[in-house]
Amino acid sequence: MTPQSSANLRSVKSNQPQLIHSSSQQSIAASDDYYSFSDVSQASNNSKVTVVRYETPPTRRPSPSPNMISTNAQDYVTGGAEQAGVAGSSFTGVDPEQTPRQRNRVTTDGQDSTRAGNNGTPTPGTDDMPYIRFAIDQLTRDEELSGQGRHGSVVSTEYPVERIVPHEGLGYYTPTATRPVERPKEEPQAPERCDSPVQNIFTPITPPEDGYRYPRLNFIPFALRPFSLISLTLICLAMMAALIFCIIWSDRPGGLWAYDGLGGSRYFVFQFLPQLLAIIITICLFVIQSAVYRILPLTLLVSGRGSDKALQSIRIVPHNFILPDISLFRHGEILTGTFLVIVWAVNIFTVPLQSSLFVARFYGQVETGEFRWSTTWGVAGTLTGLYGLLVIALLGLMFRFNWRESGLLWDPVCLADIIPLIQRSNVLEHFERTEILQSVEKDLLPRRLRLGYWSSNVGNQDILYAIGEENVTGGKDPSNFSHDPKRQSEASATDQADIEQKHLNTKNSFERSIHSPFVRYRWTAWFLKDTCIVAWIAITLVLMIAFIVVTFVKHPIREGFVPLLPTLPSSTAFSSSNFLYSFIPAFIGTVLFLLWQPIDQYFRAIQPFSDLSSPDGAYAESSLLLSYPSNLPFQTTILALTAGHYKVAYISFMGVASLAIPVLGGGIFMARTYTQYDEVRISTFLPAYYTLMAFVIIYALSFLVIWPRRKRYLPHAIHTYADIISFLYQSPLLSDKVFREPRTKADLVTRVIVAPPGEGEKALYAFGIYHGRDGKEHLGIDRLRRVDQVEMFVAIDDGGQVV
Repeated sequence: MTPQSSANLRSVKSNQPQLIHSSSQQSIAASDDYYSFSDVSQASNNSKVTVVRYETPPTRRPSPSPNMISTNAQDYVTGGAEQAGVAGSSFTGVDPEQTPRQRNRVTTDGQDSTRAGNNGTPTPGTDDMPYIRFAIDQLTRDEELSGQGRHGSVVSTEYPVERIVPHEGLGYYTPTATRPVERPKEEPQAPERCDSPVQNIFTPITPPEDGYRYPRLNFIPFALRPFSLISLTLICLAMMAALIFCIIWSDRPGGLWAYDGLGGSRYFVFQFLPQLLAIIITICLFVIQSAVYRILPLTLLVSGRGSDKALQSIRIVPHNFILPDISLFRHGEILTGTFLVIVWAVNIFTVPLQSSLFVARFYGQVETGEFRWSTTWGVAGTLTGLYGLLVIALLGLMFRFNWRESGLLWDPVCLADIIPLIQRSNVLEHFERTEILQSVEKDLLPRRLRLGYWSSNVGNQDILYAIGEENVTGGKDPSNFSHDPKRQSEASATDQADIEQKHLNTKNSFERSIHSPFVRYRWTAWFLKDTCIVAWIAITLVLMIAFIVVTFVKHPIREGFVPLLPTLPSSTAFSSSNFLYSFIPAFIGTVLFLLWQPIDQYFRAIQPFSDLSSPDGAYAESSLLLSYPSNLPFQTTILALTAGHYKVAYISFMGVASLAIPVLGGGIFMARTYTQYDEVRISTFLPAYYTLMAFVIIYALSFLVIWPRRKRYLPHAIHTYADIISFLYQSPLLSDKVFREPRTKADLVTRVIVAPPGEGEKALYAFGIYHGRDGKEHLGIDRLRRVDQVEMFVAIDDGGQVV
């Protein structure tokens, strides 16, 4: 601008038009705040107008009147704050707490209001279109800001949803996409407009060596530490040595030990003790197997191999019982997958093989010889091979989980242990509405996740520990088309209408689903559905009745029965009849024992949710802190009895007591010569047989107890970490100060038990419908009641009882 033009403009201002204040209390700018003049009576040219800030009404934001918008573009371009002073008034209404957009609008409107009269007469020869468009923009934008407006079905490319109108010198809009090429250095630059939230980007880091603030992420459960694995390895090596000794020693002319008849101490040593030793190894393998399942998905998030589906595909509850679990091979876990397959073979075959390991064999001449205990070479060799493979698998497992970072601060044995893992995660929004899905695994997209320490670019955040996605923003999923404004503005009219309708239908469907009893009580384990339980009860009762009938009709057990197979042992001490009547009963008993283990695991894992489903809530000790799946067999029974969980206590007890069936079944039958019949028959050790019958009856009747009530039903399975996170991803527990960054397990336990101020002495938790951190209703876990909030809704049946 030339000096001459500036002089001419000042000569125009020399007329000093009078500033007239109206008595209206209407806002002078369309912004998040509105203002009113404190003293409308002081209208002199030298008076100062005080601007008072008010809170914006939540329903409808006021828009500026067209009369309050200056129409003199030339005055605005050439004028400034000093020209406003020449007009006889000064403006002091800039609030330091306002956003840049608010300050721009207030300053602009304040300046324009000093340049135009209240009659709104346009200046001749000036294009009024920018001001008209600005007024329309403010009037229409207010509705969108307050959430009252609705985007039209037809989206104009000339005037997009964001209503980016060129300010053409008005100054009411500061573009973010482009900056002015040339700007005088002495002129302060207006703050840049920011319409989108700051993106939360996680970057993996190695924290400083501070043992207290940043503990090393190398925790391993005791069952997987070298001491435990080496101890079990030594037991297996001792078993192999004993088997080899028995093979060598039984080849001597005198055999192992003299046979002293049916029953007695020697009979117990050779017919029942081998199965008991095998059972000890089986129980130890169950404990190790449980530890592997619960930490493997998390350790995969550290190694990075196969981590894209670790949370939603790898189970955390053991299921390597009747059939081998080969799913881990798909995730590249060769050592762990091999271990599970070998464990399955050991669990299902060692007890039956041990029961048929020894046989009474005749040594010497017919006149002077005698029966002595001998070892069946083939059975002993098979057992030696199985235990040898188990030793290799244990050493491989020790190499897999030790001497490397596990990503764990402590053992994740309960629901509360999952909270620190996801408290500050940037992937929780990917779990949106997964609590009502029938299968989280199928609907949750694979993502390359990591567990460890992170740094974030948001705010003043310190180093954080969480499950996260590297260098990915923590905002909405960009693949979600309905939530992307940019893609909405580029969509066609038909696509836009379809998206809006789909979003509305999805929202309504979600709201209906979380309140639907069909969704809430949809899932239980397939083997615990009503039809399956009826089938189990019918099958077990029929078998029990048949067992009793065979036992007492014509007394075949008391008088012996014909083996129908060769009985005389071979040179390697193998007898077909002895092997059959030892291996088959023990194998059937092992199958019955393994069939009960999934039932036991289900009731252990579901018990926290059962207590949380009470309308009175549950204390943390009986819900969030329950660790039944990781407890030892008898330990679970004792703890469940103490906590009043009698069904879990009984089912857990039967999970161990059913081991008596294969142990007794493998040692009750033996081929003997009946002199009164002058033939070889299969005789029965009656005390052990009647004990076995008692255990079989108890086992069969126990299926009447496993019928789960509706409070043990859930919307979907809880097999994986993703299944459990779906009930926590919007829970206010994640943002509670009480739960904020516990550093030790003892710290976490204390935080979970103690209630926040005003909520009682101990915290109560529930599983039901709560208001999430996004302000919407969700189905999952939260504290039963919060200060100044509505209590959680927990479903009950028509009779007022907990279902």
